[in-house]
Amino acid sequence: MRAHNWSRLGALVGVVAVAVAAVAATAGGSPGPRLPRQAPTGDAFYRPNTLRSGRPGDVIWAAPIISPAGSRGWKMLYHSQALDGHDIAVSGVVVVPTAKAPPSGRPVISWAHGTHGLADACAPSKALDVAYRIPGIKDFIRQGDIVVATDYEGLGTPGEHPYLVGESEARGVLDIVRAVRQMPDSGASATTLVYGHSQGGQAALFAGQISPSYAPELHIAGVVAVAPVADVSAMVPMATTVPVLLGYDVMTAVGFRAAYPNVDLTAVLGPAVLSHLNVVDQRCSDDVVDFFAQYPPAQVVAHDPLDVPVLAQLLQQSTAGYVHTAAPQFIVQGDKDLLVPKTVTDRYIQRACGQGDQLVYRVYPGLDHITARDVSVPDVEAWLTARLDGQAAPSSC
Repeated sequence: MRAHNWSRLGALVGVVAVAVAAVAATAGGSPGPRLPRQAPTGDAFYRPNTLRSGRPGDVIWAAPIISPAGSRGWKMLYHSQALDGHDIAVSGVVVVPTAKAPPSGRPVISWAHGTHGLADACAPSKALDVAYRIPGIKDFIRQGDIVVATDYEGLGTPGEHPYLVGESEARGVLDIVRAVRQMPDSGASATTLVYGHSQGGQAALFAGQISPSYAPELHIAGVVAVAPVADVSAMVPMATTVPVLLGYDVMTAVGFRAAYPNVDLTAVLGPAVLSHLNVVDQRCSDDVVDFFAQYPPAQVVAHDPLDVPVLAQLLQQSTAGYVHTAAPQFIVQGDKDLLVPKTVTDRYIQRACGQGDQLVYRVYPGLDHITARDVSVPDVEAWLTARLDGQAAPSSC
């Protein structure tokens, strides 16, 4: 579940990002899509004083960011929908090729990031070079694809981030596709490919599951999940006895309470942890993990989450593979991954194949949680290109 913590660069983004992108936008080449409503700078970008009502995917405002050659990029605030149905603002980035769009429109790659933490400062879009950190983005842009990347609900924006709540993450992933399709001259088509790692792998799987009912106007042509947190109900108990994983359990408990207020943290976490929950709200994932690793496991997770009926049921709801996914899938796993063990992904494959899903399962010998993501990029790109070319998707089931 752990991903590189890049949010420390977030403080650089504000004026510098806007200035650099503004210069780039006046350089040669096609101007690309017109800028939506002008956005305020700094933290005000993420916190509108008044949120006008809107449909999921409606654009609130956007500001230019630096992006790879041949593209224009924006940081965007857009409407989404919380699990209880209320309208929320979610942030993310969109990167659009400057070349002329084909008559059929451009495909959209929706990237779902791995764990950064729950603190607002950890939102990926706050990093100056966020666009460059999306795997394969330069190749996608060269191929004429649009790339979008959500921050997820509550990460940067008001409210707490529902960490590892699969449907919440998936809504952010799908609604930013809706948002870029509303940008004038973006040329975005309904054809969508979802690509995620770790926490984002879970988000990608759930996007594939809920898209027919939540965003039926989108055509999900493929789902890629690298080392996905596909089985929260198995991984949370696994982490209760491993010091370097305890911080993930704390973040998960806080994340589920954010989505489901009936979750009682005192039923799971120890008193020492409850008195230090400000760490989760103020620090990014690496620091949160390091902080809680100093405590004996029994002081952090005082009770098995699966022994708390409400939480056990909710964890099960955020476990992927119990609903059929119509889109073909490409599942990536390193066999030396200690954060998302291969055995957990193996069980997802069994569930998904049992649902009649069409998927390829690629295991990379000797690779861990991060190296599997990095090494697999060419294979992921080839698989995605094949889907866009209309080739029949193979299956390991």
